[in-house]
Amino acid sequence: MTTEAHDPAAELRGLIKEGRISEEAVLAITGMPAGRLRSFLAGSTAILQHDEAGRLSLLVAHLVAGTRVDDDERVRAIIEALTLELRLTLENIAALTGLELGDLEAFLADPGSVPAERRYTLAVRLSHLLLAAAQARPR
Repeated sequence: MTTEAHDPAAELRGLIKEGRISEEAVLAITGMPAGRLRSFLAGSTAILQHDEAGRLSLLVAHLVAGTRVDDDERVRAIIEALTLELRLTLENIAALTGLELGDLEAFLADPGSVPAERRYTLAVRLSHLLLAAAQARPR
């Protein structure tokens, strides 16, 4: 078995070089000062605040692996985050998003049983609810 070293700074440099994200976008997403991000990109974590290295590593992992995650699995993960982490019930989610409870239940049982246009609506509304909750959490 082989393992590959995870080098978030190198991966982020690659994403920027490939044009998949800009340094300005990373700054806007993380809210960190440009000098600290540039230090990170240069391979130094010494100047970073206590949580910045972890947040950058997590962001890079999501950006790198994000396209390899099946869309249905991503929607399932959003539902799980809303129910397990944020303690919303499926009934709460349906009421807050205007979704049908039956569509949520059917999606969890078998995503393929829900028509594509409803899966799209699920994804958009669930993403919005997750974002609203994330913005309300302490930073």
